[in-house]
Amino acid sequence: MILGTLSQLNAYQKQLPAAVIRAVEKLLSRDLAELAPGRYEFEGSQSYFMIQEPETRALEATRHEAHRTYADVQIVLRGVERFGVAPVDPALPPTDDRFEKSDIAFYPQPANESFVDVGAGMFVVFYPGEFHRPAIAVGSPAKIRKAVIKIHSSEF
Repeated sequence: MILGTLSQLNAYQKQLPAAVIRAVEKLLSRDLAELAPGRYEFEGSQSYFMIQEPETRALEATRHEAHRTYADVQIVLRGVERFGVAPVDPALPPTDDRFEKSDIAFYPQPANESFVDVGAGMFVVFYPGEFHRPAIAVGSPAKIRKAVIKIHSSEF
C-alpha cells in the first residue's frame, strides 16, 4: 500500500511504478467534475477507471477485499474515506471468492489491521493481493466521490 497526495505526484516518480504514474496522469487529464459515475476505458490499455459516489458505512458493514489481476489506485475527490489495511496473509482463505468473474474476493478479519483516513486530493495504491477495506465512515456515514483506477498487472 502506498498513500500520497495528488499535489505531490511528481515526488512519487521514484516510488511508484511508471504504470501508476501514467494512469493517474491520464485520469487527471479528464474533467473529473463533469464525469458521471460509471466505468471509463483507457484507450489502448487493459486498465480502466471508475467514478463512484458511494456512501461510507459503519466499520461493521464493510468487508476486507483483495484483487488478483488488478492494482487499485483509489483517489478521493470529495469527502473523506477510511480504509482498513492489513498485511498480506496467503494462508487466509476467502469467504467469498469472485476472482474468476470479477477479480475480487472478500475475506474474514485479517490479523494486524490498521486504518488510514484519505481525504479529497489524496490517493492510496493497493497492489494485487493486498487486503483493504474501503468505504468506512469517518464519524457519521456520508456520501463521497472518488475515482478508482484499475491497473492490469501486465502493465507493470
